[in-house]
Amino acid sequence: METVALSVTEHPLSFLAALYEEAGIEPDALDYYATAVWFQTLAANCLQIGESTTVLCAGGVVLPLRLGPVRLGPLAGRQAGGLSNFYSCRFCPPGLEQAAEPVAAMAALGTALRERGFAALRFDALDVAPHLAMAEGLRRAGWVVEPFRQFGNWFLATDGLDFERYWRARPGALRNTGRRRFRSLVEKGEARIVCYTRPDEAEAAIAAYEAVYAGSWQPTEPFPGYMPGLIRAGFADGEAQVWCLFVAGQPVAAQVWTRRHGQATIFKLAYLQDWGRQSAGTVLTMAAIQAALADPGIREIDFGWGDDAYKREWLPERRQRYGIAAYNPRRLTGLALAVRNLGPQTVRKILGPLRHNPSRHNPAIR
Repeated sequence: METVALSVTEHPLSFLAALYEEAGIEPDALDYYATAVWFQTLAANCLQIGESTTVLCAGGVVLPLRLGPVRLGPLAGRQAGGLSNFYSCRFCPPGLEQAAEPVAAMAALGTALRERGFAALRFDALDVAPHLAMAEGLRRAGWVVEPFRQFGNWFLATDGLDFERYWRARPGALRNTGRRRFRSLVEKGEARIVCYTRPDEAEAAIAAYEAVYAGSWQPTEPFPGYMPGLIRAGFADGEAQVWCLFVAGQPVAAQVWTRRHGQATIFKLAYLQDWGRQSAGTVLTMAAIQAALADPGIREIDFGWGDDAYKREWLPERRQRYGIAAYNPRRLTGLALAVRNLGPQTVRKILGPLRHNPSRHNPAIR
């Protein structure tokens, strides 16, 4: 097989839309968590002190990165990682799944990161195919790679499914509670359900969502500007919804959904603690899923990040998301992190082939 030589370029995040066009990536084909708006919203609201962003490109693959410090005791270095965090339901470098040589592209990107002196890398929320291609590419670029299983993404394929058939398949306790509470709250007129979608409704949606979140069991948001930013951007693009259950004019439950290309994600949900016994969250989820199942454009509903027990009651199928940590053995901090996390024997075993096979450091595929 011929060697494939790939050059790597670096750009600011503000160039992302132009980079997609240059790489031949169709923006309309991207899922919600690979759009320029998604990455820019993360960068605008979720960077910590000392962090910055950049974008590397190679072989039709665009890799948005967050850069920051990494420490291990007295040792310090720099770390690069995918521009994602705990809000990210999925991460994949745009263009990777369509690239002619995905492993070669990732090897070129990994070589560029190693040559820039980063001690460690971190990628989260990966599907299985990108996870495998990225891990192999980084190995070929001379990184000590630690892949790991990260979390489950619970989902429901909606093709040909109406709400009644969906609801009959749910656990009996959920069905009984949901129907009883829906009748007592909604059908008897005590509560009303509102779905906000329009740009001119964004501020009302944010106010209702934040009022519920503040009185819920949910922990305080570490990045308080993020959800308002997501809602404003999502409403502007027509790709977000905020569902609210109101009782006597007060919001008691709220959910944020993202919707793009037939994929609907229940992104965030909360209800007032005082309304837990009335199953306000269950009532609102019923209404939102019923609307999604009635929409012919929706082909799948998923529950985002995590294996919370309640998710499997609503959405019965699970797919695994993976993560990758990688360590630069040419940097003392990277080598120390590898030894701490993988053990000295494992690191020696990994480094043996790298020392004796210089082509493993070459981003080319042979």
